[in-house]
Amino acid sequence: MAASVAVAKAPVKTNAAPKVSSAALIAATKGAMLSEIDYGRELCDEDRSVEAWLNDVVGDTAESITWRGGKCDLVNELNPLDAGSDWCGGATIVPKGHPKEPAEIEVYFEKPVRGKPGKPYAFRAVNYDVDGLDYKRDFLDFDYAYRQKYVPGFERPETRDCD
Repeated sequence: MAASVAVAKAPVKTNAAPKVSSAALIAATKGAMLSEIDYGRELCDEDRSVEAWLNDVVGDTAESITWRGGKCDLVNELNPLDAGSDWCGGATIVPKGHPKEPAEIEVYFEKPVRGKPGKPYAFRAVNYDVDGLDYKRDFLDFDYAYRQKYVPGFERPETRDCD
């Protein structure tokens, strides 16, 4: 008769990132206030959400805007500030008449708290401007480059001092 022995297994430790649903990251991205991720306060309109800002920037030039949430895509592993994380929300914008020139924005979030996204802390984007595909680290650069490329007659507004 074979003896059976129960072996207690130690819990497996993982470095897995805390999970946050895609829907929660999308909602947090759309609702993030510009003041939370506009380092220099150059926009002077910190009461606007990312969604309202993006709708204003692209206006009627967008064929579509598709929101997503999950691991950061717009990362640059060579620069720690651009390394991203497992918690980002963003949007892909396809300009009318330019289906091969999609633009992307992304908001980085801190570590989740009880299954909800942490605080937003950075903005990253990539889009085609008049010189080709370019990586951006702030709202104003994306705003200017997108409008310069897709809004006929667009002129860069003067920078305002918010203080």
